[in-house]
Amino acid sequence: MPLFFRKLALLAFVSLLVAPLSWAAPRIAVMDFENKAQHGGWRIGQGAADMLTTGLVSGTNLEVFERARLNSILEEQNFGQSGRVDPSTAAQIGKIIGVDYIVTGAVTEYGQSGSGAGGGGVNVGKKGYHSSVDVRIVDVNTSRIILAETGSGSKSSVNVRVFGFGGGESFNEKHATATMRDAINDVVGKISKANLKSSGGSSGGGSTAAAASSSATALLADVSGKSVILNMGSSAGFSVGQELTIKRKGREIKDPATGKVIKTTYDTLGKIKLTVVEGAYSEGTVVDGSGFQVGDSAHP
Repeated sequence: MPLFFRKLALLAFVSLLVAPLSWAAPRIAVMDFENKAQHGGWRIGQGAADMLTTGLVSGTNLEVFERARLNSILEEQNFGQSGRVDPSTAAQIGKIIGVDYIVTGAVTEYGQSGSGAGGGGVNVGKKGYHSSVDVRIVDVNTSRIILAETGSGSKSSVNVRVFGFGGGESFNEKHATATMRDAINDVVGKISKANLKSSGGSSGGGSTAAAASSSATALLADVSGKSVILNMGSSAGFSVGQELTIKRKGREIKDPATGKVIKTTYDTLGKIKLTVVEGAYSEGTVVDGSGFQVGDSAHP
């Protein structure tokens, strides 16, 4: 085989090996939405979040964290489950579950409006259904809101009544739900164009995700006796047998002039040794120290 073709074949082979790491899908989790509308109650916020999760799975290349697992973790850690959490809290939740982004939001409109006209015993009425949602995406690593979008949907129906009979329509939940789905699809389309990046991937320069993140700091997602689970795994460069130092955040020292944090102190609690390492998480055993808690950090 000529040298040129041998080089071309080698380049193609290397590209196949690197591609899965370079193009790792960003990881995202959707929290329950706050309901600011006059109708629907808390279930509307939960339903909107479920619709968005389904839409992101089917309409984007994002890796979406399972909502049942998210809600379970939030309950265990006594975090609020509505979209009212602030960006810093959202970022903390995201680090615990090991995602790149957290989606919070609110249902701002969900209901109906009506109008009508007529004469001679005939009345023609028109009823409209409207839904709107506001969505925010928080970058877990920076606690910044990197995307804020609004989605909306509307539908209308016509009814005719003759001398008071026929054609009347009370609130139609099916129509209202359809407008909510349209509003969510509107948001999904905007998120799909946002060019979100995975913190576990590599943007170039020939390095792999593991090499780029070999000094990553993980967080304890679960503690049970001498066993712990971290929110990072092989995608962050961790490996079986590796020992990590567990630390807990202490004081934040702020610049008195600007109020910005200029130094954070950490207390060393002990060490763990990794026994199981998967792509997105690791399991370990305590080899030194005690009193570890969810949210403590693990340092290589």
